[in-house]
Amino acid sequence: MDHTLIWNNCLQTIRQNVDPQSFQTWFAPIRPVALESNELTIQVPHRLFYEWLEEHYIDVLKTSLNQALGTSGRLQYRINPNRQEKAASPSTKNGKSNGSIPGHQPAPGNPFVIPGVKRPRIPSNLDTRYTFDNFIEGDCNSLARNAAKAVADNPGNTAFNPLVIHGNVGLGKTHLLQAVGNYISNKFPEKAVLYVSTDTFTNQLVSSIGSNTTNDLVNWYQNVDVLLVDDIQQLVKRKKTQDVFFNLFNVLRQNNKAVVMTCDRPIIELDIEERLRSRFQWGLSADLSMPALETRMAILNSKALSTEVDIPAEVAEFICFHIQHNIRQLEGVLNNLVLHKGVRGDDSIDLKLAKEVLKNFVSEINKEVTPDVIQRTVADYYDLEVEKLASSTRRRHVVLARQISMFLVKEYTDQSLKAIGRMFGGRDHSTVLYSIKTVRDLMETNDEIKKALGELERKIRIGQGDGELQ
Repeated sequence: MDHTLIWNNCLQTIRQNVDPQSFQTWFAPIRPVALESNELTIQVPHRLFYEWLEEHYIDVLKTSLNQALGTSGRLQYRINPNRQEKAASPSTKNGKSNGSIPGHQPAPGNPFVIPGVKRPRIPSNLDTRYTFDNFIEGDCNSLARNAAKAVADNPGNTAFNPLVIHGNVGLGKTHLLQAVGNYISNKFPEKAVLYVSTDTFTNQLVSSIGSNTTNDLVNWYQNVDVLLVDDIQQLVKRKKTQDVFFNLFNVLRQNNKAVVMTCDRPIIELDIEERLRSRFQWGLSADLSMPALETRMAILNSKALSTEVDIPAEVAEFICFHIQHNIRQLEGVLNNLVLHKGVRGDDSIDLKLAKEVLKNFVSEINKEVTPDVIQRTVADYYDLEVEKLASSTRRRHVVLARQISMFLVKEYTDQSLKAIGRMFGGRDHSTVLYSIKTVRDLMETNDEIKKALGELERKIRIGQGDGELQ
């Protein structure tokens, strides 16, 4: 047996014990390296992977290893040597550093960094509302959140410098970026932390070019210990800004200064100079994906709690089903709920008010549970065409979907058994009765069916069936 085969066997077991997103985040990037005397060596991208696996998945790893190698099997980790090399101090040539290093005497004439001259005050530009404590963690953002926390705990000395956090609009990139700055400012008050948008940096550069003070601007930035840059996709097509930022980035990194950036896409997709792209890829790139429903509800409830607003669970669920791709909109919905509640003079927030507010945020909301809504919801859940529910096919999964549809139509509408039968291909009332009884029996004995019905009823209850926004 070789190391690749053993690790593939381990992955089969792991895949059965973790959800798909966690598997892709924490296990898919691992590479098997060697197998010697029942000891499997695996390579992880960086130290954060090792620490996260040991803290959260040690039991899963032990189980998979025992099944693949027996109880005497052992696991060893190796950090990706390319990552370690890239994260090291400046490259050398003929045994000498080819760049500035910590403690190196700067050239005379630089009024900002000559030893003995007080550094200029660096305004952080941070918003203290953004912290790690009020950042809701889920599978969608765990890598980015924990990498950001690692940088904040030890700025400039992690294996992933720079850290690039990328994702679509409204998923929490700026929150996480500013959380890094606020944490470092509290833990290391002697460090100069600066948050800046790429647009602001460009405007400063344009102004300095006009006043012939570009060197002063760059020298001023070199005093920063932790540079937080938002929206680096704005570097695209800004040649001069890229040139200046490239030189600044090199100096900061060579002097063990921490750089954290956000972007709306992976670095590989940025149309910027190759030398700059390669620098950005030296560290870690962590993505923020769309959070699951439960995570979105936790985010909404956290924001509601901070504003002392009580949102019933069914209302929070209704809102989060419709606000799926832009978490920033959740705060907008919450603010509108509070405003409408005040105008209405009512202390409660209910589904009626939530539907009224959501009209300003989404294009379609179902208002009535109908047999059509139920049929489309069930068909979508079981990945079927709606017409299949009324067909004569006896394929097992179609029959089950048809029986569940009949059961739900009876539960949620006032249709008669005869009318329900007509909806499903002209079946008689005894067939409908049998289907309803079958589903009720399955609810008592089959956990999978019970779970499916719970999901379907929840979608139908909030009017999700025909109006899910993609």
